[in-house]
Parts: sequence; C-alpha cells; structure tokens
Amino acid sequence: MNVSLKIQQFSLGAIAIALALIAVPFGASAQTGQCSFGQTLDMGVIDESVRCLQEYLNERGFTVAEEGPGSKGNETNKYGLLTEAAVKKWQEAKGVSPASGVFGPKSQAAYLIDLVAVLKEQKAEQLAVATVVTPTSVTPPAPQVAGVSTYAKSQTQKDSEKGISDAMSMIIDAFEELDDLREDDPDEATDIDADVRDAIETLFDALQQYFDEDYASAEESALDALADATDSFEDAGGESDASKAEDTLDDVEDLYDDVLDLFEEAEDDGADTGDAEDLLDDARDLLDDAQDAFDNRVYRQAISDALDAEELLEDAEDEIDLISDKDAESYVEDVWDDLAEAEDEIDEAEDDGEDVDDAWGYFDDAERKLKKADIAIDDEDYADAVEYAKDAEDLIEEALDAIGGVDDEADAEEAIDDAWDEYKDARDEIRDAEDDGDDAWDYLDEAKDLLNDAEDAFDDEDYDEAEELADEAEDIAEDAYEALTGDEFEDASDEDEDEDEDEDEDGDDDDDDPSSKFDRLSKLRDTLKALLAQVEQLKQRVAALRGVIHTLRADLRPGMT
Repeated sequence: MNVSLKIQQFSLGAIAIALALIAVPFGASAQTGQCSFGQTLDMGVIDESVRCLQEYLNERGFTVAEEGPGSKGNETNKYGLLTEAAVKKWQEAKGVSPASGVFGPKSQAAYLIDLVAVLKEQKAEQLAVATVVTPTSVTPPAPQVAGVSTYAKSQTQKDSEKGISDAMSMIIDAFEELDDLREDDPDEATDIDADVRDAIETLFDALQQYFDEDYASAEESALDALADATDSFEDAGGESDASKAEDTLDDVEDLYDDVLDLFEEAEDDGADTGDAEDLLDDARDLLDDAQDAFDNRVYRQAISDALDAEELLEDAEDEIDLISDKDAESYVEDVWDDLAEAEDEIDEAEDDGEDVDDAWGYFDDAERKLKKADIAIDDEDYADAVEYAKDAEDLIEEALDAIGGVDDEADAEEAIDDAWDEYKDARDEIRDAEDDGDDAWDYLDEAKDLLNDAEDAFDDEDYDEAEELADEAEDIAEDAYEALTGDEFEDASDEDEDEDEDEDEDGDDDDDDPSSKFDRLSKLRDTLKALLAQVEQLKQRVAALRGVIHTLRADLRPGMT
C-alpha cells in the first residue's frame, strides 16, 4: 500500500484516541520519541538525525546491525551501508516507492504516519486493561465500559487534528506532483523539494505541540504547514482544492454583485423582477454556507454550494425584465461592426460589376436604425436601443442576400440545370462503359453531394455559392466518365458522331469477372435513375421558388425608400 493511500485511510480520530489521555510519559526513547529531519538522509550523511533514525529502525524491528556500531544501544550519527539496507526494508514495508534506501521527504512523511500509529498502539494497550466499575451508591453514575473512552475532546483539539490531517494530505500531494516535475525541470523540483521539507518540519512542531496538549499552537503550526505544502503543490504544477474553491467563490460573488445591481436598477425603473428577489436571497444564503465551508477547509462542499448559488443567480437574472446599459451598448456596437463588414462586401460586389441597388437600399435602412439606437442609448432608453439594433441586424442580412439581384438568381438556376444535364450525360456514358466503375462511383457520389449543396444555397438565395457549387459538380461529373473510360468526356452533341469509335475496345478482357461487373453496373444504374428523379424535382422547385421570389420582390419594392 503506498503512502498516499495510507494517508487517505488513516483517520486522525485515531490520534485523538491515542493521545486523549496522554498521562504516561513517553521519555526520549525511539519507541515514542520524535526525530527531526531537516534534510534528505542518504549514503555518507553525518548528522544526529541519523542516530535518531537508527534508534527508530531498531525499535520498530528493522535492525540496522545485530552488534557493534548501529546495533541497539550503539547507534551512530553516520548513514552507511547498514543504515541504507535497513531503510530499504522499512520502505518496502511502509509502501514508500521507490524503496531506494534514501530517506527523503516521502519517507519522512511515512515516518510521521508510523509515529502516530505507535502512539495509537500504546493507547490501545492502556484501554485494554480497563475494568468495569460497579458503583454501590443509590444513584449510580454513568458506567464505564472496558475499552471505551468517555473522554470528550474540545473544539480546539478537533480543529488541531483536522489541521494536522489536512497538512499531511497536502504534503503527500506535493510529493506526488514533484515526481512529475523532476523529469521536466529537475532544478525547479529541487527548490520546491526544500520548501516541502520546511512544511514537514513545521508539521513536526504541530505534532509535538499536540502531544503536549497545546492544541491551539498545534492548530496554528498545522495550518502553517498546510499553507506551505499547498504553495509547494501549486508551484509544482498542481491545483489545490482550496484554489479551486476560492476561484469559484470569487466568480460567483462577482455574479451576485452584478445581478443585485441589475435587480436594484430594475426596481428603480419599475421594471418587472418576477421572483428575482427570492432567488437572490436564496443565493446569498448558499454563498454564506459556501464561505463557512471554505473557512472550515471543506472545499468540495464550498464549491458545491457556490455552484448551486450560481444557478439561482442565473435564474434571477432571467426573471429581471431589464436590459442593462452595458448590454445595450455592447449589442449596438456589435451591430455597427456587422454593418461595416456588410459595406465592404457590397463595395466589393459593386466593383465586380454586380447589381447592388437593392443591397444599398437595405444598407441605408439599417444605418438609419442604428443611428436611432445610438440616440436611444444617449437618452438611456436601452430597451428601444436594442429593438432598433435588432431591426438593423435583420436589414443587414437582407442587404447581403440582395447582392447581385435577380441576375445572380438566374445565373445560379442556369448553372444548376447545366450541372444536372452534364451529370446525366456522364451517367449515360458510364452505363455503356465496360469498366467496373469503382472510381466513377466515387466521383458521382461527390457530384451528387455538391448538387445538393447547390440546391440548398439556392434556397437560401446565396446565388453566387449555388452557381459555384453547380459548376464544380459539372466538372466532377466529367471526371467520373474519364475515370471510368480513360477517355476525355464528350457531351451529348458529339456522342452520336463518335459512338462507333469508342465502343467496347476492352470488352474481351478475360481477367474481369463478368458477374461482378454486372452487379456494380446494375447498382450504378439504379442510383442514376434515382438521381434523375431528383433532377426533375429540383427543376420544379426552382420554377416555383423563382415565381415566389419575383412576387416577393415586386411586393417589397414599392415600400422601399
């Protein structure tokens, strides 16, 4: 089991049980004493912390030496081969990876966990010898059950325990984040590693203060360790729950302020606010709950409450029937930008010789609407400003649609008809060909897609696009024939003249499979028949649409200024 998993499974309630009645002096023995590690211990290090580590290892059953230097009672301050071997065994037992024999930050964190576990074992031994007391008085006090502590922890003690637990978890997270950083930036990882060691040192202080029952100081030290470990974790590239919660709270608080301002403005203007006030009150309560959870370091709950508040604020905003000055001004500015872009397109079309009279008419109408929108904003009549801008937006679309007039419509219609004719000619050639038609099939599929796109563009009155797509489909239809026969495509007027020359030149190829060829050609023929039906439907639609468009244009023109 790895160290981080042990941290997650380890309940700091065990610390409370182990330390709640700290009445037995622990002395200076390694069994319950505390080592202070200010550096990574590895081969060649000479320091008193090495002696403490050897004492701890010998006491916990990971013997450094049976006799002589390093043996129990003869521990030394030098980190040598025997110490390294004992540390490796201890690391394997505690789930510290890699078990390299180097006693670094991750091992030091595992040491802390084991230290608490030792205290828990000692307390369990004390509780095991407890006996049931049977009082003889008339009014018996609450009975004491063997193995159950009636000790009540103070809130200060609980807070210190949570601080220590949170600091432990964050230190482990920082170690794991550092593992990834060491590969990308070893120097930066080394600097952050030193910061994590400082956090561990502070956590040692918190534990010692906890053992001394100075819970207020223990909490303060634990929170310092937590802050240092969190900084290290984020410096290494991680994002802590605290940062996520803080960012979420800040964002939702800003949203609350904006919606509250909008609500108050709507109230002053007499606008309808619906249930916005109640929703704002509920959101405020949730934000207060989120802040309390954040202060108690219950970050996931803080995020959850803040997001719930965000949903209520969005609902409140929808309830308010008021357009803010910022929203109105921004919208009008965006439509002015759209008008400028439309002007460029109309100018370009005019330079190309296209009919743009109708387009300029719509453009002028849109410009007048936007000028009215600007006046409305100056008068702080934001609702009218938005309505004028919406009208202008519709007129801009009309202006762009009108570029080229009816000439473009006729050209597009003719191009689509020509493309379908070319398609049918290619189909007839392919039908009589002896090849299997695989490549031609792909070309025909592509031509069909392009013609359908051309039809859609025509329906949208985008005649330039429709004509361009139709021309492209016509070219691909020719490519379909040429891919099949290897010959240049000839249209219907030349087909009869050259029919005998092109007939069945390769028809005696014994390597082809006749049945397979027949199946492919039959499938192709069926598809082409279906496409012919689509051509007829397209022609009918084009005729009908042309009549409708001409009627609409005739109706609209008299009303234009």
